[in-house]
Amino acid sequence: MDEVNDAIDRVLAGPEKKDRVMSEKRKTLVAYHEAGHALVGALMPDYDPVQKISIIPRGRAGGLTWFTPSEDRMDSGLYSRSYLQNQMAVALGGRVAEEIIFGDEEVTTGASNDLQQVARVARQMVTRYGMSDRLGPVALGRQNGNMFLGREIASDRDFSDTTAATIDEEVRTFVDQAYQRAKEVLMANKLILDKLAAMLIEKETVDAEELQELLATNDVKMAAIA
Repeated sequence: MDEVNDAIDRVLAGPEKKDRVMSEKRKTLVAYHEAGHALVGALMPDYDPVQKISIIPRGRAGGLTWFTPSEDRMDSGLYSRSYLQNQMAVALGGRVAEEIIFGDEEVTTGASNDLQQVARVARQMVTRYGMSDRLGPVALGRQNGNMFLGREIASDRDFSDTTAATIDEEVRTFVDQAYQRAKEVLMANKLILDKLAAMLIEKETVDAEELQELLATNDVKMAAIA
């Protein structure tokens, strides 16, 4: 089973970087970053369960947290507003954990992909899915492009400068709300964050059962509903 799991990890994230030796400081930082993702995800209402957390470098990533997608969501391809808000909070969990533990001055560039994902989800919620309270249920921007040629869909602007400014404000609001939710749940469960990071530093990989045992044996405070 270990070989099967390793094969899955190789396909999803690339081979282990066995020649990459991490300093203790970097190992600790990556452990807290991944523990932040995992703990926010585990404590969000109605979110995908954590499958595994690893600080073994793979591909271009220093560490990874895997979630098991819901079969219903996978089959339907439908995602609720609350799920997308949870997804943004989880993506910000690594960055927020770094800030809480090491301070603003020690935040690294490791969260760049997370931040891009959050910005993309927030903008889609506003411009494609009609989930902005201020702008209402409208799709903004004409979609065009030839997907068969592998080009990304480009969006033609079909709205005013005022609407563009409102879109930016709504995107910022969604991101700020997700950041605040992630920070609140990690601050409320800092002891568990410390324990999970320590487990990762010692073992390098923590599976779903070990995470659930950690949560079951500690005083856990769930995240607030978005």
